Amino acid sequence: MEARVRPARPADKAPLMSFIKDVWGGHDYIPRVWDEWLRDKKADFFVVEVGGVPVGMNRVRYLEDGSAWFEGARVHPDFRGRGLATMLGENSMAVATARGVNVFRLTSGSKNKAAHRQIAKIAFEEIARFSVYGPPKRMKFNPAKHAGRMKLTQFDEAMCLIRKSREYVLGGGFFWHDWAATSLTSATVRRLLEEGAIRRVGDAVAVSKGGGEGKEKWEQICLVGGPRDDGFRLIETLVGGNKRADERWVFLPQGSPLIHLLRKKGYKRDFAMVLFERRAAKG
Repeated sequence: MEARVRPARPADKAPLMSFIKDVWGGHDYIPRVWDEWLRDKKADFFVVEVGGVPVGMNRVRYLEDGSAWFEGARVHPDFRGRGLATMLGENSMAVATARGVNVFRLTSGSKNKAAHRQIAKIAFEEIARFSVYGPPKRMKFNPAKHAGRMKLTQFDEAMCLIRKSREYVLGGGFFWHDWAATSLTSATVRRLLEEGAIRRVGDAVAVSKGGGEGKEKWEQICLVGGPRDDGFRLIETLVGGNKRADERWVFLPQGSPLIHLLRKKGYKRDFAMVLFERRAAKG
């Protein structure tokens, strides 16, 4: 039967949710964001159908650093191994390229070897690994008294603190927000400073932003770097500072000295992710 990729439609929801509802033991986020994704005119949302029946999907989000972020790739178990995920990926790259984008990124769980093999088929390469930690329940925090928000007038200082940190180097120069990795370009840092999203304790610096899906709200410490003790004091301040958050996550590149300290203090790893990238050929 013929397979083709096309834009997603409202009628695709029921047939796709019939199998997506069982992904990750019923904890897949797609059912919570489907309607929002369908309404979002700033992203591209696709379905792959076989014989006229929707059996897979993915989405392309365009980030402020000029890259395209691929997410939400799902294929019905009965149709895996037929090249449908490759069709979705190649279609997404073609659409993004037509928009003038030449850098494509995506992430996958560190243990999802099948997905890694599929990603390699469309020539994406691993560029960094990240772990996401959360505090133990009922943890008592010890906020730093001087965790100040950096201002736009401190741009040069903020860039210096960020770029000299080990975490910036280990993580490839990215911060995470809404589960997408964005390059910390000069323009991005300026925007984060304008938002008041960059905080500092001593010589440690962090990007902290709120987020959420549906009714669930979370606080994300999207980048933290600098001396270990200053960095941990900054984490404690930010993790404990948002009283309305349902979840609190700290994103750290693997190899960061802060990971050992977080574990020692009782933080648990919730996720481990691999970041992949492909750049379009020039010319």
